[in-house]
Amino acid sequence: MSLTAKELLTIKGVKLTSQRLVITDYLMQTHDHPTADEVLAAVAEKLPMALSRATVYNTLNALVEAGVIREVLTEPGRTRYDANTSEHHHFVDINSGKIIDIPQEMLPNIEKALGEKYKVRSYTVTFYGDLNDESP
Repeated sequence: MSLTAKELLTIKGVKLTSQRLVITDYLMQTHDHPTADEVLAAVAEKLPMALSRATVYNTLNALVEAGVIREVLTEPGRTRYDANTSEHHHFVDINSGKIIDIPQEMLPNIEKALGEKYKVRSYTVTFYGDLNDESP
């Protein structure tokens, strides 16, 4: 059973505001890894009088800090956001810019391969290449 935006924010201890609810709901519904400007464009109609660029950036920062969403860095100077907070990796299609989640278990256990010398707390891998639309 998946949580609603309101349930997720409540569990994470985030104060409920209409902006946080709408932005969290949008991010939970998309797999596009949007930028802050893309989030603003997507939710602006739902909160036209109560939404500014600063509000979106502040809300996204608060959601990242609370562990509701993750920042995804796939290109220099451009932060994207992902509501999938499970451990996973990304594949970026260099032609379209599309970002696809890659499940953690698809990669070999890197922590084990590094050995005891390294105390890995977490990691993400980003692959860059061409997306073959004919693959399953």
